[in-house]
Amino acid sequence: MPRYPVRAATPGTISRRDFTAGPMTRPARSAKARPPPWTPVTRGHRNNSDMKTIRSNSLRSVQRKDTSVHAGLHLVIAGAGGNIGSHLVPLLARQPGVARLTLVDFDRYEAKNLCSQDIEPADLSQPKAEVQARRARRINPKLEVRPILDRLENVPLGRLRGDVLLGCLDSKASRRFANEIAWRLGMKFIDAGVEASALLARVNTYVPAEDQPCYECAWDERDYAETGTRHPCDLAVPKTPPTNAPACLGALAAALQAIECEKLLRSGVAATAGEQVLIEAATHHHYLTRFSRNPKCRFDHATWAITALRETPRDLTIDDAFSLVPAGKQTATASLGFGGRSLVQRLNCPGCGFSRRVFKLRERLIVRERSCPKCQRELLAAGFYVSRRLIRSELAPDAAARTLASLGLCAGDVISVSDGVTEKFFELGAQSCRGNTAGLSRQLRRSAGALKRVQPFRRRTL
Repeated sequence: MPRYPVRAATPGTISRRDFTAGPMTRPARSAKARPPPWTPVTRGHRNNSDMKTIRSNSLRSVQRKDTSVHAGLHLVIAGAGGNIGSHLVPLLARQPGVARLTLVDFDRYEAKNLCSQDIEPADLSQPKAEVQARRARRINPKLEVRPILDRLENVPLGRLRGDVLLGCLDSKASRRFANEIAWRLGMKFIDAGVEASALLARVNTYVPAEDQPCYECAWDERDYAETGTRHPCDLAVPKTPPTNAPACLGALAAALQAIECEKLLRSGVAATAGEQVLIEAATHHHYLTRFSRNPKCRFDHATWAITALRETPRDLTIDDAFSLVPAGKQTATASLGFGGRSLVQRLNCPGCGFSRRVFKLRERLIVRERSCPKCQRELLAAGFYVSRRLIRSELAPDAAARTLASLGLCAGDVISVSDGVTEKFFELGAQSCRGNTAGLSRQLRRSAGALKRVQPFRRRTL
């Protein structure tokens, strides 16, 4: 068999700068490889005979695996209706061993999505998560599908608990949050992305472990600057520009993502943890990159040990939450956290000066609460009135008697109680609170069998 000319791959960079995530130890198999400017690769080679051997051996090893012990798996897809997600959902619905799908997407389909996403004209103006949920149910009627019509940042952490989190997101900030969710819950995380201008499709696999890299391990100061700083007064979520990627590129990334998920589900081990698979479709080049744990990573890589509570947000008051710490450890420095969310206590109008007292999580404020009744401008929260934790010694007696539901906490939300030395995490019980989560409350009141039907998670916005 003729051998093709081979040229060693050269080191690449991330965003045209040096890579700081640590040494790369696995070779990239590529012929005539010149890596794209935004991804690192190591030296390597590939020829036709090598590729044929690797492919046949891999298929034989996969076919020998038994998936019966992995039945009943739960997959969570973030960005389920986008350029990648709309192609990924049908692939996962056909995946053997998968029993449940949770689809998260806040957006609706528009006419411009017809050329970049796997949809039909009849799907226009409909919620993306609902469209893809119906599609998955048509492919596999036995599949339990739960669409969530909200931003990933607003969904209760307990609602996202599963075996694998698949990210089909289009911004660094959203991927960063998905990475945090995966590590907090101890879920495997498979992230996919595309770059339309160079026809690049890539997939990264992460597995929470002490010595494993996370999504942020490849970041430096400029990456954090690119995500933008969200100030306490910024209540609205900034809009992300579209990727403008063709449907074929999204389908390629989705296929890579489904393959990596299949490998995880069949083998039960993360053989590709910390690796990036990149295909440069314009030149038919393939790159494999190994990432290492970055000791300077800002993320703490902690997986939370969460205790499930039977009590609902309506049942527990703030004072009750503090009582979750043993009486002997309840000190003046005891504090209550809300899973990384911020509590807002006052909103001010930048136009007319109107002020409104609130006592609620920033992510759970509804439109009516954020609007000025005089000039209809959006109310903003000054940093002095925003906090990540409640300190027991600073809490007013009337505030201590408030229920957790009044703060905007829902079923599945995670709270943490610290005595100043240790911190414990608790997931709130299976009954939703009132207010902006009425849709979730209706859904949770249904029986477990009803979850097989498509029942969306909705937030009130008026």
